[in-house]
Amino acid sequence: MTVERAVQLIGHLEGRRISLALADGSRLDDCELVSAGHGTDTLWLYVNGRDVFVPVADVTDAWEAA
Repeated sequence: MTVERAVQLIGHLEGRRISLALADGSRLDDCELVSAGHGTDTLWLYVNGRDVFVPVADVTDAWEAA
């Protein structure tokens, strides 16, 4: 997924709780999407009290957490 496509698909979820499916089969559940790219090739997430940066290329799906 390109950065532009990620921003287009999940940019509206910035500041919300989301879950991500990653290319290696793992998931990040119920994390906060701090920033969806904006000129970088990573998503900035807040997960379990720490900042995590996930390459956009590793994301296969994203949805708002329930």
